[in-house]
Amino acid sequence: MEIAAQSVGGDRVLDGALGHRDQGDGAPVPRLPGEISRDHRHDNQNKPFSVKAEFDLMQLALTLVTLATRIWHISFPHAVVFDELHFAKFASLYLKKVFFFDVHPPLGKILLAAAAEFGGYNGNASFDRIGAEYPPDVPVFEMRLVPAVLGSLITPLVYEIAVELRLSRWAAAIAGAFILLDNALLVQSRFMLMEGMLIFFSCLSIMSYLKLRKLSLRAFSLKWWFWMALCGISFTCSASIKYVGCFTAVLVLFLAFRDLWNLLEDPSYSEFSLIKHCFARFCLLVGVPICLYVSLFYFHLSVLTKAGPHDNIMTSAFQASLEGGLAALTKGQPLYVSYGSQITLRHTHDAVPGRPCWLHSHQAVYPIRYPDNRGSSHQQQVTCYIFKDVNNWWIIKHPKRDSLVVDEMPQPVKHGDIIQLVHGITSRALNSHDVAAPVSPQNQEVSCYIDYNVSMPAQNLWRVDIVNRESDSDNWQTIKSQIRLIHVNTSTAIRSTGKQLPEWGFHQLEVAADRVINQPAAVWNVEEHRYTKNVEKDRQSQSLRQAEMIPLEPTRLSFWTKFWELQLKMIFSSQDVELEHKYCSDPLDWPFMTKNIAYWMSPNTNAQIHLLGNVVIWKLSFLGLCVYLGLLIFYILRRRREVFDMPEADWIQFLFVSQVVIGGYLLNYLPYFLSDRTLFLHHYLPAVIFKILAFAVVIDHIYKLYNSNRGITTLVIYVTLAILSSVVYVFVKLAVFSYGTTALSPSQMQELTWKETWDFLIHAKTVK
Repeated sequence: MEIAAQSVGGDRVLDGALGHRDQGDGAPVPRLPGEISRDHRHDNQNKPFSVKAEFDLMQLALTLVTLATRIWHISFPHAVVFDELHFAKFASLYLKKVFFFDVHPPLGKILLAAAAEFGGYNGNASFDRIGAEYPPDVPVFEMRLVPAVLGSLITPLVYEIAVELRLSRWAAAIAGAFILLDNALLVQSRFMLMEGMLIFFSCLSIMSYLKLRKLSLRAFSLKWWFWMALCGISFTCSASIKYVGCFTAVLVLFLAFRDLWNLLEDPSYSEFSLIKHCFARFCLLVGVPICLYVSLFYFHLSVLTKAGPHDNIMTSAFQASLEGGLAALTKGQPLYVSYGSQITLRHTHDAVPGRPCWLHSHQAVYPIRYPDNRGSSHQQQVTCYIFKDVNNWWIIKHPKRDSLVVDEMPQPVKHGDIIQLVHGITSRALNSHDVAAPVSPQNQEVSCYIDYNVSMPAQNLWRVDIVNRESDSDNWQTIKSQIRLIHVNTSTAIRSTGKQLPEWGFHQLEVAADRVINQPAAVWNVEEHRYTKNVEKDRQSQSLRQAEMIPLEPTRLSFWTKFWELQLKMIFSSQDVELEHKYCSDPLDWPFMTKNIAYWMSPNTNAQIHLLGNVVIWKLSFLGLCVYLGLLIFYILRRRREVFDMPEADWIQFLFVSQVVIGGYLLNYLPYFLSDRTLFLHHYLPAVIFKILAFAVVIDHIYKLYNSNRGITTLVIYVTLAILSSVVYVFVKLAVFSYGTTALSPSQMQELTWKETWDFLIHAKTVK
């Protein structure tokens, strides 16, 4: 076996493209020093059992040191650290096959669960707060090892990306060293968190694309197929850990299909060849990612088959498909709603995402006048209540009969039938009339009718409109049928507005009648259902109060139905919208490390862990990004005046690198300015990778620009060494907050508070 160790100072040998130009670069690639000659290649063909390997010693060294920094004392602390509270709990639920809801896709949690199962964990531990000690049976080392290893591999990937962008090996080494020595990337990779894995797959997708682009003259070779497939798989994995991974996917897809667009103007490609290129890209960069993404959710939903703490977020049909979900819905529950049926009506599409509610009434009435001096009907309140309650029950009544019990031969309610809905506890009928709703005056009030013997007769007839029926003769089915209740007198549909009533309405959600009938907010479904058997009112109320609420057996729901429902819930969930948090921050705070995040604190000492970036790296990298953007604008303006500062091939490469680096940074940063969710510093970490690359690009560009001036190049080298020294110094100083193994005194913490906005924790008993 022959092994050639390549120096880190030389230019990279372009595998498979020697003597040819890269697609779109416009210039031949010269034969580089050390290139294997054709005769030598021919000689190697006579050694069928020999293997030639090439190692980049700098890349290898950076990888090993990064692994050491991420894995050192990885089991400390043996306690819950920040968002491990959620992700460790999700891994436990996976092992117990209990359904849970999270706004992020499942891949990261699947990897943690696989590590936990490998460590012999059965998922029975509970985690109730940050800082709580893990039970002995929780394999903390194995579960933290997965993000630690993947987070460590970010360093060699960034190094390789810099090489593929045709930076010098020294510039690539600077980029790799910045990744290695950034305290924020270190902390985020050492625990059961998602960003380390997310960034790994994002970097892998970019590197794969750059490898693919270099093989443009070897299209449809085995290596070409490999890198394209890996590119599609890796950006899908990134987006399947957190949806913010889609930003990198957008960048890679744009660049890949832009390359395809450029092929169209090349006359050397036949129409058949162009069709093959289109087909390959759509299959491996669109088809395979879609299949992989769906497959992950298929696994997710196939494993999580038991009802859990989050299933009430889902629709009634989804809940009923889980083992141990919704009792009275699945066992002994009549399929068809009939006259005399007792039902609860759930809002099918939650008016407030993540907060299911049921049509509800109670004894209280609307106030005679509202604060704006509008009058009400003073009828019994009807609301949408977010908890299961005995006051959620209603009885279906035929408008021409007085009976509230089911006939011996039940008469099903069909699409288009006119019904009355009688509140089970108060025996008052659901009603509406031309009176403005309390919080949404553009809509109509909904109430339960009280006969005050005034000139306001009851208007309590409702037409059943089954939205998802297959024919006009369809019966109203429990759970499955999605219905609208159309008020006969005013042709309005009953809906939940999602707005809270004031104190007089017990802060429950408002229900109103809207003239806009065709809208998701007006869709309901029967969740719990049984037939009324007792004629006496007292026995009916007693039966309602004794209703069984514990689920027994699941019903069947197709994968695609569950998949699309879960997608909509995840995308439109408002779980973390506008939540106040001590350590939340704004995007403007991130580039200059204005705020930190406390991850963990020792119960006995001032040892603690914080998410803090290396200040030198973050500020210089942001400065490098601004300089690179300024250089780009400067060169564009110069070229507009027909002043060409570099050869055409170098300019094309300069533009391409700017698209990768500046485009990647902006895509991973600017969208947060439009977000209404609670944001934290760790949301900025994917963008940090691109600004580090931008700094390496600027250093490399300045060095090459003044390569002939020995004085300037020497100055650049010394400045770079000074920067690296300061980076190492800051990394070592802040490492006490990265590992949490040092018991700091209050004076030491004060010395490390380099910004007034940094917020460290001090035990009161240690303060003197």
